[in-house]
Amino acid sequence: MKELLGPRTQLGRLEQAVHSELGSLVAGAEPLLAQVREGVAALFPEPGGTRLAPKEHEARHEKLLRSMDELEDVLEALQLAARSGRSGASAARRGG
Repeated sequence: MKELLGPRTQLGRLEQAVHSELGSLVAGAEPLLAQVREGVAALFPEPGGTRLAPKEHEARHEKLLRSMDELEDVLEALQLAARSGRSGASAARRGG
């Protein structure tokens, strides 16, 4: 059975994939990635860390969801830019 990954581990894997896919274009997503990191840290504290009160938890959860939706849109746009840049570079190398 596949082991479930914690939110921090999943976020780390997402960031690795984003860096791998986008290269230097990841800078365009960095402010949103920072917001997501902050939200995950608040909602899922390290062992022994302070847990949020229920209302604060709910508010931070909603903010995290909005940040993730916005991040998804930005990543899609950056991915298109990265792919068009690669195909343009390939065409230039081929002389096309």
